[in-house]
Amino acid sequence: MTFSATDCAFEGFRLTRRAPVAVLLWAVAYAAFFGLLFLLVGSHFATIMSLISQLEGQTEPSIEDMQPLMQAYGVIVAWAAPLGLLFSAVISTAIARSVIRPEDRKFGYMRLGKDELRVLGASLIVALIMFAVSFVGFTLVSLVAALAVAAPALWLAVVLLSLAVLAVVIWLSVRLSLVVPATFAEGRIAVKPAFAMTGKKVFWPLLGMAIIAWVMAMLVGLLGSAVAAPLSLMVGGAERLVGMEGASVPSLLSALGPMLVVSLVVNAVMTAAQVVIMYAPFSAAYLQLKGAPRG
Repeated sequence: MTFSATDCAFEGFRLTRRAPVAVLLWAVAYAAFFGLLFLLVGSHFATIMSLISQLEGQTEPSIEDMQPLMQAYGVIVAWAAPLGLLFSAVISTAIARSVIRPEDRKFGYMRLGKDELRVLGASLIVALIMFAVSFVGFTLVSLVAALAVAAPALWLAVVLLSLAVLAVVIWLSVRLSLVVPATFAEGRIAVKPAFAMTGKKVFWPLLGMAIIAWVMAMLVGLLGSAVAAPLSLMVGGAERLVGMEGASVPSLLSALGPMLVVSLVVNAVMTAAQVVIMYAPFSAAYLQLKGAPRG
């Protein structure tokens, strides 16, 4: 089967028109997620902002100067990575469900069950594959670059190798782009079947669809930023976190409440809109490639 790249690329907009309540609920879910993260690591984020401001004037910060910054980043990653992966699985599964099973509207298509756990497992496998390929590729680039310091003629090889690694990463990203909808639709972790579906006959249309969806998501983000800018100016920006190193979450909420609320709402709405625009096309493409009718 084939599919229409341009038709699938606009699935996110059709989904927003078809199920606006679900998209609004996803925005609320993002707001809750961002709020939970702030409660868990907000004080460490304030520490990072303050430390970065302090280090800006230093040309060569010492290891001792960088240690508190790395510790703060470590705490944030320790909380954000697992929670983010689980939340991403819930949202990406909800988007796939809204396209593949549009009649199953309960809870805004959001669940936390076997489908989400399978998508989480499939996403972790894809992430590990992409990480391994990227790590090996750019390690080779770094090794050749180190040799090029002594042999300038090798810089051409560095450029060509970098382009080759980038091409492989893009190729693999497209070949694995239907893993989430395939895993959801087939009720199993479907990395191999999804890879098989994205062969040379549909590779370029899929890549074109992904580029169109990405550009539209970025345009929506720019429009949202333009609309949100006046609100941010009214309540102050994130730079107000500078100088609040070590402040507790209640202190941050007391001092920066309006700014945090505006930031939370704006980021939740914009993120939900962009994710829908970027993710929904792949479920539509999966349906067309399987020859299944779209709801």
